[in-house]
Amino acid sequence: MIKLEQVFWHVWINGDLVPYQFARIHVLTHSLHYSGSVFEGERAYNGKVFKLKEHTARLIKSAEALGLKVPYNVDEIIKAHELVIKQNNIKDAYIRSLIWCGDESLNITNQYLSTNLLIAGIPSMPRSFEKGINLHVGRWRKAMPDSTPVQSKSAAQYNMAITSKKEAKALGYDDALLLDYEGYIAECTTTNIFFVKDKILYTPIADRFLNGITRQTIIEIAQDLSLEVKEERLKLEQIENFTGCFVTGTAIEVQNIDSIDLGNKKIIFDDHKIADRLKEEYGRIVRE
Repeated sequence: MIKLEQVFWHVWINGDLVPYQFARIHVLTHSLHYSGSVFEGERAYNGKVFKLKEHTARLIKSAEALGLKVPYNVDEIIKAHELVIKQNNIKDAYIRSLIWCGDESLNITNQYLSTNLLIAGIPSMPRSFEKGINLHVGRWRKAMPDSTPVQSKSAAQYNMAITSKKEAKALGYDDALLLDYEGYIAECTTTNIFFVKDKILYTPIADRFLNGITRQTIIEIAQDLSLEVKEERLKLEQIENFTGCFVTGTAIEVQNIDSIDLGNKKIIFDDHKIADRLKEEYGRIVRE
């Protein structure tokens, strides 16, 4: 359970600022039983949420992909964020926005189910790894893109990610590298992955997994720094050709990968110059 001191005092729920200890849902909440919620993970830096408009637009699109009718527009959700930041005097924080179906029915579909929205802030905690991250190849594969809306950031998408991360930790790794349904490299459990060789960035095409906002930002930064970025289908056997590797995500920002265990061999990455440069530039931009 998250402790009270780990959460800012007021949570925004359906238009009201609610004290943390009273922010509750019913045990028969529809989304609790059927993974029918969507969410965003955002970061506030010095009281300003980075890429808030983009996160909010994706939140609404994620909900619409699941057939949820969101009773708020982008501007209204942005204003709600501003209320949370002001009320809690937020400077640096992780912001969680969540849309879910209410407790009016446990039928799979019901026209009377309410659509709810909350916005909560959690003080930012350092998540960097001093020596980089060590990966192994997870045994679970991403679903086919025509079996689930891959660009919807839904709770259901995270079941396999959570299982894969637990298995990686149990085996002594920090995270798992996930493959798509055809065996190509996709992403890690909650981050997008990049490889480096000869000042060129290589990253999987984001049509079989969530195209992260941090991923998109890093591609823009790299191009502004005159670095070439190639989006390709990447195979496991190509990994040993790369000299650098890193992952990106809202919470973790930019983080070096030290190694990937392929099972029959372990690939070591010792060239972190480009990743460190991108991390520095990203850190500057989010605090502008």
